[in-house]
Amino acid sequence: MASFAYIAKTRTGEEITGQAIGTTLDDVVSQLHGEGLAVLHVSEKAKTKKFSQKFKEFTSMTIGSASTADQAIFSRQLATVLESGIPLVKGLRGLAADGSKSVVAKAIPDMGSRLERGESLSEAMAAHPQAFNTMYLSMIQAGERAGALDTIVKELATYLEKVDGIKQKVKSAMSYPTFILMFTGIATVFLIVKIVPTFSGIYEELGQDLPGLTKSVLAVSDAIRGNGLVSFLAIVGLGIAFALGLRTEKGRYAWDFFLLKMPVFGPILTKSAMSRFARTFGILLGSGLPVIESLELCEGAVDNKVIAKALAQVRKHISSGHGVTESFRATRRFPEMILQLMTTGEEAGELDTMMTRSADYYDRQVETTVDGISSLIEPVLIVVVGAVIGVIVVSMFLPIFGMGDAMMQGANSM
Repeated sequence: MASFAYIAKTRTGEEITGQAIGTTLDDVVSQLHGEGLAVLHVSEKAKTKKFSQKFKEFTSMTIGSASTADQAIFSRQLATVLESGIPLVKGLRGLAADGSKSVVAKAIPDMGSRLERGESLSEAMAAHPQAFNTMYLSMIQAGERAGALDTIVKELATYLEKVDGIKQKVKSAMSYPTFILMFTGIATVFLIVKIVPTFSGIYEELGQDLPGLTKSVLAVSDAIRGNGLVSFLAIVGLGIAFALGLRTEKGRYAWDFFLLKMPVFGPILTKSAMSRFARTFGILLGSGLPVIESLELCEGAVDNKVIAKALAQVRKHISSGHGVTESFRATRRFPEMILQLMTTGEEAGELDTMMTRSADYYDRQVETTVDGISSLIEPVLIVVVGAVIGVIVVSMFLPIFGMGDAMMQGANSM
């Protein structure tokens, strides 16, 4: 038996609180219903837990937010449950039995319990903000209001699958060059710390006048080796400062602005952001949400502070009485192609359809750009790696070449 605290309403509408004893939460709810009370909230009272229980809870804690892939998988499974006519509670129990460890999967058992207590699906999801963001909840609420939850969930699954697909393509395009650049950095540090000092000792014994490039590389090597701890702390400090800077509004905005302006990868990220915005905006409008509310939800979905700020400006313009396309054009952040389709959609009353077409267009653009870059990035990186390491190697051998020339000149003068 356990003790439970409850909040309920009497037949006269008076809200009361109290405690009840029962084996399970469902038993307590049934007991209160039998007393003629409308249950608002029931929770088990806190009690002293054994170390093993605390450790189990700690290891099962949910850390971080759900990934787009996890949300897409759950949405597709939920859409199947709704289309098949299986009772939602029973369907959620089946999904919970899969044993997945994702953030979304951990929320499913509690969602099932909440549905049994009479909560709506959106209310049950709202209790797990790490698993379901505001945009997701708004879509579910729109589906419940329109009586088309199965259709909305199916569209949501398709939307999340496409968004995740584009994310994976962008990540794959950037992962290889990131790895190569990290390898280049490690190799450069190794050469400067371990190899260059060997040549430094040899040249000191010879007492030869060294070329400027060699002196520069030796100076860098001496500075790093002589201040190893300071150099390490400086690198760590810069990393921490960068991470903290990204947590600030201005820092994240500056970083996102830099990413959009990057050569080669900037256009990919821009097209990816446009695709994410257009698809989100289109599906929200199609679900019946107003333009202003849809734009507000899009700000969090685009995952870029520069685009999000532009969307906030659009909301202000529209709220002031300006047209949708006119407001987007005023920010100067959105490509002409989107603006043209937006104009057509606004005039024809099919803005949601045109936004979806825009998203499809940018999806194809991202795929084409990524495929093109993938074929060019390898030779470019080979040149970069060769240039960095080559400068260090050449700088170490320049004095030897100079010694050979001096010896040949001496032999010729004899």
